[in-house]
Amino acid sequence: MNGAVVRRFHERDIEDVVEIFACVGLIRDDEERESYRKKLEKAATEPRWYDHYLVAELKGRVVGRVILEAAYTPYCELINLYVHSDHRRIGVGSSLVQACIELASKLQCSVISLMTEPVGNLAAHKLFSNFGFRPGILGDPSLERGHTWFFRFSEESFVSKFLWRHPFAEPSVSPSKIGFHDRMLYRMAWRDPQSNEALALYLRGQPSQTVKGTMPRIAGFSYREGDIRVDGAVKEQQKTIREGETCSFTMSLWNAGSKSLDLTFNTFIPEGTMLSPSPEELGTVNISPEEGEEIRFEFTWLSGYSLPDFTTFPTVTATCFLNIEDTNQPIFVSAGFEREITP
Repeated sequence: MNGAVVRRFHERDIEDVVEIFACVGLIRDDEERESYRKKLEKAATEPRWYDHYLVAELKGRVVGRVILEAAYTPYCELINLYVHSDHRRIGVGSSLVQACIELASKLQCSVISLMTEPVGNLAAHKLFSNFGFRPGILGDPSLERGHTWFFRFSEESFVSKFLWRHPFAEPSVSPSKIGFHDRMLYRMAWRDPQSNEALALYLRGQPSQTVKGTMPRIAGFSYREGDIRVDGAVKEQQKTIREGETCSFTMSLWNAGSKSLDLTFNTFIPEGTMLSPSPEELGTVNISPEEGEEIRFEFTWLSGYSLPDFTTFPTVTATCFLNIEDTNQPIFVSAGFEREITP
């Protein structure tokens, strides 16, 4: 045990966090030091409800920090985990990651994502691997956008439930985007070598964070277990959304099995938005064997509402939870639109 106490960031912690930034190379001169100090003052005095800024305190000194950004359930992102160079390899980073996992559970976020270098960062890879993070969108170290996205699924998620039922399931990750029902997406998948039952997630996103990038999210799935053989995917008809405007996306479902499927829906959308049709309007959707179903959704950013100013991406998500008969947990997929602020 390292004895570090993980707690919320306070204004009194600013100078300690500035020193952490300096020791990891983020601060090179007095101008940058002052810039970071002002940003930290704002974070302490004007916190955003979805930014959960945590620090690790050891013997009265803050020696580590991390942010868990949870704007859009069921997703959250672990951002900028830093530990002071004088206090590494004693478990401070582990304490911060564990605190983020526990907080994500309280916030009902079942997917935690984070980004790091694909090579040359073995210590971070070991740390995140110990907590169940797995690569989903691979970076290319030869390119400028060379970072990799890692994902962790909570014990209550449909992914973890599948892996509990298939403890020897073999994981795989696509090296780049692949075709899935006329969509180009990244894939992370698991297959049981004995039963051939399998689960694949198809991810929308890109390596690294870019100005024109989009938030990594589950945009499709392929589920093969027992008598159930079903694929699902969302596709946005527009890329951006503005206040007072409506965008649309389609939810496509394919029953590749030999029995009819009954599906019901739940949704999560942020405050200040509206999704139509609602789960109540949809009711139960029945898909016959070897048939498909396409549902068109209208997603509206209501006038007079501000949406979260996400630190890393301007994406606004709408998530559909599918309750499939005979499955233990709902499978979810998410559409995403890039938020634009009108003048």
